Amino acid sequence: MKYMVFLAVLLSTVGCKDKKVDSFQYEIVNNEIICSLKPKEVFESKEFARFDTFFRDLNGNSNDELSNSIYTQSLKNLSNKKSKYIFCFLKKDMKSDFLETYIQVELQKGKTFRQYEFRNYFCVKNNNLRNFGDREKSIKKCQ
Repeated sequence: MKYMVFLAVLLSTVGCKDKKVDSFQYEIVNNEIICSLKPKEVFESKEFARFDTFFRDLNGNSNDELSNSIYTQSLKNLSNKKSKYIFCFLKKDMKSDFLETYIQVELQKGKTFRQYEFRNYFCVKNNNLRNFGDREKSIKKCQ
C-alpha cells in the first residue's frame, strides 16, 4: 500500500509542468477593433502548443462566441513572428464594456515547453481602453 502512495506521488510530480502567470495588454485599432498584444514571452519562444482562451464579462458570464471566433486567427498569429497581436475582434462583439480574459498557452523555451497563463481585465469608456492586471481594481475603476 505504501508503495502505491509513493508511486502516485512520484507520477504526479513528474507530470507537473512549471506554470507562469502574467498579464498582457489590449489596444484599440482604428476605433473599431480591439487587439491583444503579444507578450514578450510569445516572441521569445520557438514554438507553441495547447492554446486556449476564456472570456467573461463583469457579471462572470462567459463569452464563448468570442473564444470561438478568435481561435483560428490566434493559431495563425502565434506562429507569425511578424504579427504583434495574438488576436483581434470588433468592439461590437463584446457583450459589455468590461472584459476579463485568460489566455493559456504552452511555449517552447529551449528544448522544453512551459505553461503560461496571461490575464487581462479591461473596460472601454468613451472609446478609451483601460487595461488592468487585477480584477478587483478593474471593477472599481470601470463601474
